[in-house]
Amino acid sequence: MDIIDKFSSNLKTVLTRALCFAVETDEQMILPEHLLWALGTQKGCIAAEILKKVGVKQTDLKKFAGNVRITEILPAAADGMVLHLSNDAKRAVEKAVLTANIYGHRYIGTEHLLSGLAQVELPTMMAFFSAQQIDLTYLREQLAMVLKNTSKFPEMTDVIKQEQPLIEAGEATRVEEAQPQKFQALTYFCRELTSADAQKKIDPVIGREMEIERVMEILCRRTKNNPLLIGEPGVGKTAVVEGLAKSIFEGSVPPLLQNKRVFALDLALLVAGTMYRGEFEGRLRQLIDEASKSDDVILFIDELHTIVGAGAASGSMDAANMLKPALARGEIHCIGATTQTEFKKHIESDSALERRFQSVTVEEPTEQASIEILQGIAPHYESFHGVRIAPAAIEHAVKLSTRYLTDRRLPDKAIDLLDEAAASARIHATELRPLEKRKAIEKQIELLKNDKRQAVIEERFLDAVHLKATEELLRSELDAHTFATEAPVGIVIDHEDIARVISRMLRIPLEDLLARDQSAFADIETKLASHVLGQTEVVSRVANALKRAKTGVAHPARPLASFLFLGPSGVGKTELAKAVAHNFFSSSKHLIRLDMSEYSEGFTMSKLIGAPAGYIGYKEQANLTDRVRQKPYAVVLFDEIEKAHRDVQNLLLQILEEGELADATGKMVNFRNTIVILTSNVGLERFESGGIGFGRSEKAEGAEKAERARDIEQDLKERFRPELLNRIDHTCVFNPLSTDVLSEICRKQLNELSARMGEQGISLSIPDVVTRHLIEKLDPKSGARSVRQLIQSHVESVLAERLLKQDKTKKFTFTIEKRQLAIRKAK
Repeated sequence: MDIIDKFSSNLKTVLTRALCFAVETDEQMILPEHLLWALGTQKGCIAAEILKKVGVKQTDLKKFAGNVRITEILPAAADGMVLHLSNDAKRAVEKAVLTANIYGHRYIGTEHLLSGLAQVELPTMMAFFSAQQIDLTYLREQLAMVLKNTSKFPEMTDVIKQEQPLIEAGEATRVEEAQPQKFQALTYFCRELTSADAQKKIDPVIGREMEIERVMEILCRRTKNNPLLIGEPGVGKTAVVEGLAKSIFEGSVPPLLQNKRVFALDLALLVAGTMYRGEFEGRLRQLIDEASKSDDVILFIDELHTIVGAGAASGSMDAANMLKPALARGEIHCIGATTQTEFKKHIESDSALERRFQSVTVEEPTEQASIEILQGIAPHYESFHGVRIAPAAIEHAVKLSTRYLTDRRLPDKAIDLLDEAAASARIHATELRPLEKRKAIEKQIELLKNDKRQAVIEERFLDAVHLKATEELLRSELDAHTFATEAPVGIVIDHEDIARVISRMLRIPLEDLLARDQSAFADIETKLASHVLGQTEVVSRVANALKRAKTGVAHPARPLASFLFLGPSGVGKTELAKAVAHNFFSSSKHLIRLDMSEYSEGFTMSKLIGAPAGYIGYKEQANLTDRVRQKPYAVVLFDEIEKAHRDVQNLLLQILEEGELADATGKMVNFRNTIVILTSNVGLERFESGGIGFGRSEKAEGAEKAERARDIEQDLKERFRPELLNRIDHTCVFNPLSTDVLSEICRKQLNELSARMGEQGISLSIPDVVTRHLIEKLDPKSGARSVRQLIQSHVESVLAERLLKQDKTKKFTFTIEKRQLAIRKAK
């Protein structure tokens, strides 16, 4: 075997250029300096990249090589223009061959020759490196790193496929190597889906017969026989390819596809470790060559858009451009998979790449189809988790994921719910203790075996006999008991387990998901009325709407409910919104409040849905869409909606009608589990012109309310677009608070103050006369907020001043003395 056949194409070019340089400089031998110059100036080779990285300049190399004069004796004869290697150059080449053999490489490349030159350590070369301030230790470290990485897989620039080793047996010590495989690159960088081992790990594919058949038809075409699966994340694109692989493995495919092998490319592994130019291209080139030389290979590239730009460096091609010629000539069969967004962004813009593929759309399965899919794969999850999955759990996984996980797709989101529910049940199950006992017995047997072996070595045969007897007893105990890994009888995954997972993920009350104890929601009107006083009619309408939403009567494709609250300031509009969040969603934290006075200009719409691409703030958190995405089960309060710009108000049309809103990136945000509340002061002058509501008959007051409602309705039509008003479920007009209601609010807040003091061990008595005294100071038109301010200034301030006097008294009472509020020690 000629060793030169093992030289890579780059190394052969380096030797040729070194010869030419020696001739041009009137040298009669190829010196190591010529080899170093050729290595450093050879474009695209690994050695040049290493030298460049350590700081060697090409101009310095040429000056160094040209100034060297030979001092060796010339050979007696020369064969034409062919120059011989000097003794030092020969030693460097020999070192290169040995280095390649030690690292198990079946080729000799430029990096091996550079390593050989570094090992020879010629004085002139060492002086050059020293003059250039090159750290030889760093150079050797870089060489070792490259050689170690490439030892895991052959050099891809020009791999020699012969099966002979570099050095024949007996010539030198070498590392034994196994015979190369037929598909060396495919085996290393891909995972074969049609292998028996892979088939054991692949779940059955259900409901995708039409897509699999379409893929088969495209693969059997004469030209353009490369399918491209396009669909949203989680709909089952990869599962279609796995289903094809299973059909090929089972032989249930057309004759043209019989005995085909499907390889899934791991692009990350292909790129990993490619430090220098040419490494990635070489790897991919060999992979393409192997796939094209065999008619039974089908290459599957998941996330096909990632090959666009993969491995590209300045002046080099990416993976997509390297695949195009092979795809155009029909040399390889390739199946791709990507999403619609990535297809449009990366592949559709590259028409040359797009026309190589035939699109196959993979739609999201229906709920019924998803149930059938989960029923088919449920046994695999039962076996893995050691549980039993009830049919009700499968149905609830599909239905609850459809309703609440709106930003994901079936069947992936339903499978995730099922998987997590099973994992949670398994963790908390006590039936898994037998498995732990089995492991403990096996560990004890292993220790006994070690002790027995040591006893025999030390010739303690009696101890060895006793240890053996103990081991046999444990083995019999192990055989007598069954420690099954199958589903224990007690662990059953039902619909409640699925609901618990959703509840933890989205912080939704479990009772709402299970529709339990809905009778407790019947008194929602009373609970709301305890928070908001004096608005009986409004509270009743809101409570009825919430009951419809709670029982599922409301339309599922819209928000749970939508309200427009009208009325003067301080009558309870915002307070009612907080009460709805507290009583419907079990926490006042489930309130997303937006002050619409901040969105009075058209450009402020970007604050709500995000800035468009290219603008400042792109991909930063949006005040509306991102907050609803994070908290999809909440009250969304648009406060003072009339102050918002019309373009901002237009966003509400989509929310109120379809229950969805697209953000700046095009992603849909679901509002179907929210309650939308708009507040407005439109028609405020109508309230100010009317009376407070006392000193008149109920008939006169009712007529005034009806007239005021008609006037406000007319004001609404002038201020808001009809299409917005028609999409709101209920328009609720809050009436001004009467003196009696203000007194009740004042008494309630004073009682809350007494309760707070009681928590600190202070008894506080506030009689009704104090309440009447405070109300006399109140302007009835100022609303409930003025009550809080009045209590702060006249009651809390007086109490705080008394407490700061270091008085040991723990009982106080408020009184009225000379028409002034006073605090005294209680008896």
